[in-house]
Amino acid sequence: MTKWSTIASSLSPDKMFLMKQAMEQLDTRYDEQESMVWGEEGQHDTRESAHYALGLLLRGSLEDVQMASGIIDRVLEMQLTQQGEIYEGTFRASPEQQAPPSGYTAWGTFSPGYGYAQQDALTEVYRRFAQYAQLEEQTQYKEQFGRAADEVFPRVWESFDPNWREFIACTFAVILENFEDRLSIKQVARMDKAMQRAVSTSLERYVSQSIPTNTNIELMHLFIAHYYGHRYEQIDWIQHAERGAMALLDDYRELHSFAEFNSSTYYGVDLTVLGMWRVYGRSVSFRNIGLQLEHGLWEDIAAFYSPAMENICGPFARSYENEITSHSSIGVLLYLALGESKRHLTSINCETSHDLLIALFGVDVPEAALQQLREQQGERFAVRQFKELCERDLPGHNRHVCTATAWLSPQLMIGGLTGSHNTNGQMHHATAHWLDEQGRRYSMRMVRREVGQSWNTHLRGMTFNVETEVSRLDITAHLEAAVPIELVFELEGAALHEIQITADRWQLPGLTVQVDAQAPQPQVIQQGGRAEIVYAVEHRDRIWNQMHFRLYFL
Repeated sequence: MTKWSTIASSLSPDKMFLMKQAMEQLDTRYDEQESMVWGEEGQHDTRESAHYALGLLLRGSLEDVQMASGIIDRVLEMQLTQQGEIYEGTFRASPEQQAPPSGYTAWGTFSPGYGYAQQDALTEVYRRFAQYAQLEEQTQYKEQFGRAADEVFPRVWESFDPNWREFIACTFAVILENFEDRLSIKQVARMDKAMQRAVSTSLERYVSQSIPTNTNIELMHLFIAHYYGHRYEQIDWIQHAERGAMALLDDYRELHSFAEFNSSTYYGVDLTVLGMWRVYGRSVSFRNIGLQLEHGLWEDIAAFYSPAMENICGPFARSYENEITSHSSIGVLLYLALGESKRHLTSINCETSHDLLIALFGVDVPEAALQQLREQQGERFAVRQFKELCERDLPGHNRHVCTATAWLSPQLMIGGLTGSHNTNGQMHHATAHWLDEQGRRYSMRMVRREVGQSWNTHLRGMTFNVETEVSRLDITAHLEAAVPIELVFELEGAALHEIQITADRWQLPGLTVQVDAQAPQPQVIQQGGRAEIVYAVEHRDRIWNQMHFRLYFL
């Protein structure tokens, strides 16, 4: 029987379950030769390796500690240290990732939004090149152009991920807080040097807004500025964190919402980091602000949560999946909040390594929110406004007030978003979730994409307004872009092979949708447990730059 460290063994059984489950999964993916964990993409994963090092220290045997030390050294090797570059202080996502180019840009010369503007500009350069060269296909040399650009310009998300500074710095904070005495003095000194670089460059990014920070990254940034500011007696970091925390709370209070709204993907990160604020905050004010934000976020979740469907209703701002058990830690957090009856929500997904952090901090849920999470409330509306963050737009002009409206019943919940100007494909403006007669779960979301490409991209020229009524969504889509576009209603569930789709009626498992549409004839694409109802902007001899749908859920 494995003997865990004193810290781990003092935790409650539900938290120990999460730790053991995460470690069992990570153990199978550990590469002893590389001292790193294999990731989902066939490459080693720096962030998950840092989490695994924490888990090994929590397990605590001499062999585990030695392995953890080797992994920490390997993660430290992943830090990018080229002084003055936009990516200085962050970490390579994996050792297989090529280091970004250097020598073409320098800190202090970037305008706000530079990191995104550069990428968009290069994409536009290629589009115009293809047009002027009269290439038969716009994508003919796109890959080669991208490779050439990445050898000269450090493009955010393409050649580096700026957010790995914050993710690794948070995990190292937890390691140093709990296990500094189990690491060598030399290794701790290396970690401190790396963290000084990471936090100082995170601060430069935050102040310059060269790459604007979404909510989850802002929470991590403020935490590491606060935590390491106290560790290294950096008064300016501490003051910055206190001011930033108060400003974030004021911004949250205005509409009772974060910019990353109703996102199971990022709410899971938010609550994990707010647990760090609550447990490791060095000042009463910082801890109290964190607790207020944590409580408020649980209230936001409860407002859009259906106990019958065990899921959050849309619409979603910056989210990957429709289910809280996919690409999300929300199921894990609900398990800690609601008890053993929700253990089935803790299924393994790409966020499971975060469970090692979540188990240390637990949850703090207000009693009123707990009641909402436990008890189905019948038919109801949920309405929230939030100020989105448009990453690609100029800071100071990139916050727009959006309205999210959901209608929830025990068997069906639908949601719509109005007012967004965001170019991000992770904005899901129209959603539906329902149960069939056997209690099986299904979901639908509206996405847009370049023809044949992923929806998870930034595209300009499109706006969506979705009004929510009882059992009805009214959708207006304006679809103008520099590339061919299609609007897609993406379905997910168990028996989608049974669907029957016509222009005015969608016969789905457990649900009929009557469709009143001003749109082209749809095409249906089925792929295993998913199906797509596709409306092409360029259809036959007509360009549908505007489409309208009135969906009646029967």
